[in-house]
Amino acid sequence: MKKNSGFSLIEIIISLAILGIVFSFVFYFVSAIMAKHKILNNKPYMLTDYHYSDVYCSNENINLSIIQQLDLSSYISTSTRVTSLHIFHKNRMIVTANSASTTEKDIFLFEFLVNGNNIQLNLSQSLDIGPGINDSILHDIFIYALDTSVNSHIRTLKINSDTNSLTSLQSIKINELHSSGALPKRAYIYNKKILLGTEKNNSGGELLVLPIDENNILKMPTKSIEIGGQVSDIYESQESIFIANASDTELFVFDKNLEPLYSYDAPLSLGNGKSVYYLEPYVYLGRTVASFELYLLEIKNSILNFVNKFKGYGSIDFIQPVGENLLILSSAENKEFQLYDTKLNLLKTVDLPARVDSYTCFSEGLLFALTINNQPNLLWLK
Repeated sequence: MKKNSGFSLIEIIISLAILGIVFSFVFYFVSAIMAKHKILNNKPYMLTDYHYSDVYCSNENINLSIIQQLDLSSYISTSTRVTSLHIFHKNRMIVTANSASTTEKDIFLFEFLVNGNNIQLNLSQSLDIGPGINDSILHDIFIYALDTSVNSHIRTLKINSDTNSLTSLQSIKINELHSSGALPKRAYIYNKKILLGTEKNNSGGELLVLPIDENNILKMPTKSIEIGGQVSDIYESQESIFIANASDTELFVFDKNLEPLYSYDAPLSLGNGKSVYYLEPYVYLGRTVASFELYLLEIKNSILNFVNKFKGYGSIDFIQPVGENLLILSSAENKEFQLYDTKLNLLKTVDLPARVDSYTCFSEGLLFALTINNQPNLLWLK
């Protein structure tokens, strides 16, 4: 009897299943490479989900130097600190400030032109949503600004591309902050929610969760978490959320549902949590001035372990990846700019004119906001 040389139904199904798995893997791999290429080559680039709080710096040049200093005193009043910088559409910039008066402007929309080693600014609009702004997040065409008023804690503004202007859409007053007088200090977008960090709050938690609806409008807090001190920094990586706390305990790590995973308190009482960054498996904890300001921790086998500690020569205000290295911005008098590799070997320092208040990255390098002789300035490095 002649054997049938055709394929059976089971063989066909198995073959299709294998092809499907192979296709899915190839599609995922190619998509990941294309997404990474797009992030590195089309800066700034907004991702398609709600994880927009990171500043992406892809500059591999470790020989960064000061190119230009821009005086902002014609736009922003004396003794007013710039609190956030956002560059979008490649030639627009939003600047927020913690103004010294309730009647002064505190959010500014600029157009800018890069011509060789010169940046030219043109003010499109300025608004007073005061009395000042402690921090802000750029999310697509929306800005979420943290007010310094006890009656308005976070405000939503929309960027109108056709008119190059900002429109205020919404202001939220959070009762537990209002009753204690605690102000919001830091914000981070994670999983269609804003994580709002505050000063020490005697009538509730210092970490609040505010949902964002389908129209990008904020809802009232659905969760309040007590951490015992001011939230200095918030960082999210994969499914963990890292909180630097300006008190004991200095570091908290939560899962994606904001359930506690780990915590860390550096020995002795000097210094507290100021900044945090995670690059698997290492956690980088920046602290205020103490015997050691920079701690290297490691998450391994579901345990948070101490690895090493380093001098930061001042408070570690910001920790930021730049290419394959780490940028650390410190209050150190002559070493405000410090570049390290991921094992915290020092590669470079730059003496800046003052301590950095805020910063951002763009296709032409880095922009730092500084207060120099009581005047707000921008410093361009590339």
